[in-house]
Amino acid sequence: MSLRFHGRKKPQAFTLVELLVVIAIIGILIALMLPAVHATREAARRMQCSNKLKQIALAVHNYYSTYQVFPAAGRGYGMCNGTPANNEIKNSNGLVSLLPYLEQQAVYDQFNHSGAYCNFKAGRYGPNTGTVVGDAGTNGNAAVSEIVLDTFICPSDNNGPKERTLSGASYGPAPGFTAAATNYDFITYGREGFRNCNDFESVPQNTRRMFGEESATTMAQVQDGLTNTFMLGETTKWHVNGRAFAWAYRGHVMTGIDPYYSEVNAGINLWHMPWVHPTWQSPPFVPVVGRVRTWWSPAASLHPGGCHFAMGDGSVRFVSETIDKLLLKYSTYMADGESTQWSD
Repeated sequence: MSLRFHGRKKPQAFTLVELLVVIAIIGILIALMLPAVHATREAARRMQCSNKLKQIALAVHNYYSTYQVFPAAGRGYGMCNGTPANNEIKNSNGLVSLLPYLEQQAVYDQFNHSGAYCNFKAGRYGPNTGTVVGDAGTNGNAAVSEIVLDTFICPSDNNGPKERTLSGASYGPAPGFTAAATNYDFITYGREGFRNCNDFESVPQNTRRMFGEESATTMAQVQDGLTNTFMLGETTKWHVNGRAFAWAYRGHVMTGIDPYYSEVNAGINLWHMPWVHPTWQSPPFVPVVGRVRTWWSPAASLHPGGCHFAMGDGSVRFVSETIDKLLLKYSTYMADGESTQWSD
């Protein structure tokens, strides 16, 4: 008897065509998945951004509970024409006054609150008769302004400069220092503080925002209702006409966020403002998403389609860049008699 042994059949390998088909299918699946992954990540960043603005809004209300007024957007501006309060230029940003209510007491204590937070004083920009109180470079305030505070940074804003880029005679705190920016600020009139010193009180009541230089707004003065009025807004770290806003001080044109500067210059995510000549600055001007065109109306974000606002009652809502201008106007003014009910 003879025995025959049959070996196992050798497995057949993928053909080149089959391998290419598999790779193509994997590529298609990845291409289909990437937008969903990006959208999921942006949704998470947007939620983080909203939560940070909520924290700041709660800090504003805790400040109010302590002092029975809302904090001023800033004090003693050097950018304005005329004489600042007490004839002293301090260039303070009201965000500093919120630090104890944002679990940043240690940072707040590092400031010399009797001295200038920034050395800026208007020269060619306009006459200011005030005197800068000390030197932010030597009193320690410029060094503190270099601290990047995560609370003031939106994680979606990664298009352009980093958080610590504010420098120079007009935008920096003092020679040799580079300060940190903020993505959040108070709602103010765009040119109030840049135009005339202590201008908040001279703005007509029916067009007044909740905040301004030397402001001391009470809840009763928000006659259109806290629920319907913008208190804080979101902006980008890049402003084409001017620099971003510093959280620690006010420099040239760092006035705050004004979504309704005027009927023409109003809106959200204005990468190219409608009134500006197309070739003004760096001709020909090419709008870039994430680089808001001007500090006059800098309500903007890297979130697709709009940005966040904190209302006077502390709630936070995402507002579309296609918002009706009248609704934007009524929400920006705090006592124009046009109380608009928001619907989610």
